[in-house]
Amino acid sequence: MMMKRFGKKSVLLFLAAVVLVIAGCGNNGNNANGGNTSSPSSSSAEPAATPSAAASPGKLVVTSFGGAYEETQKQFIKEFEQEYNAKVEVVTLYSADALAKIRAEKGNQSIDVVQFSGGQEAVAAKEDLIMKLDSTKLTNLNSLYNSALDSNGYAPAYAFDALGIIYNEEEIKTPPTSWKDLWNPDYKGSVGLIDISNSFGLQFILAAAKMNGGDESNIQPGLDEIKKLIPSAAAIVKSTPEVGNLFAQGEVTIAAYDAGYAFTFRKQGQPIKFVSPVEGAIGTFISAQVVNGSQNADLAAKFVDFLLRADIQKRFAEANGYAPTNKSVELSADLQAVMPYGEEAVNKMVRLNSDLVNTNKATWTEQWNKLISK
Repeated sequence: MMMKRFGKKSVLLFLAAVVLVIAGCGNNGNNANGGNTSSPSSSSAEPAATPSAAASPGKLVVTSFGGAYEETQKQFIKEFEQEYNAKVEVVTLYSADALAKIRAEKGNQSIDVVQFSGGQEAVAAKEDLIMKLDSTKLTNLNSLYNSALDSNGYAPAYAFDALGIIYNEEEIKTPPTSWKDLWNPDYKGSVGLIDISNSFGLQFILAAAKMNGGDESNIQPGLDEIKKLIPSAAAIVKSTPEVGNLFAQGEVTIAAYDAGYAFTFRKQGQPIKFVSPVEGAIGTFISAQVVNGSQNADLAAKFVDFLLRADIQKRFAEANGYAPTNKSVELSADLQAVMPYGEEAVNKMVRLNSDLVNTNKATWTEQWNKLISK
């Protein structure tokens, strides 16, 4: 009866309208593109990825060394976070403490990138705590000095430091030139000695050993020379703040310490200068290593590569006084004068055998403690 009353054409029009209404309701309820039925995702059985999920930032936990050093790195890290859509948490840990932490956390690491300045990467590598890096992921590798590279395939150094002699230029008018100058009777009572627990203190003992026929396998000549120097010491200290305070208070006028902190003390207003001894400054090779077990190793490798960039290293040298390992970095004459800079200066640095140092350090520490307790 209905067919006859309305006719076939009317019925067909009515059914078409119903179909359009049903289709429109489906799009309004389920289409992530707001009813745009031309989008491929609207007919896909798989749900479309939401923009918020695609933009989720990567997370890294990295160590740093505290103080002005860390504050400068945090400024650069802000740039890294923006460039790589990342969130970086910085944990203050000096090298020995950083090694102890990743050793304790082996198999369940909370740190992604660990920074070392005392050769601890050699120990970490032997204990399988850090990762060898794919050189193809380090875009700045070919721009580095050869001495910055790690022959075993771990991350290269991103900064050089050098142990030499720092002195108060207002109190000492004739600049020292040799390690032997620290034994000059004119400085008796005003020499700063650094404990062996500090990397720079250990390096100085080795410098004294090398100066007197010893080396990393025989430190005794160095200890014998330090014994002669103790009567000239104003104090034996363990930390950098203590060194800075002694200079600021005028108790110390000369010490074996590093270029980076000489730069820092001078920025603080102290009349401190640095000199590289004719026997050779002891090089410090500062690196950032990807921790084995990192949950974001690819991003961690990008962070290491970021630290190798010429623009980052130039600004780091200008802010903190640490020498660049990237050969393309150009620095002012003033900065070049307080750090190992350029092929010639870099090649003259003495690189200690980290394996021997780390193997013998416990024995040397016992010998040192007996020496200073007398």
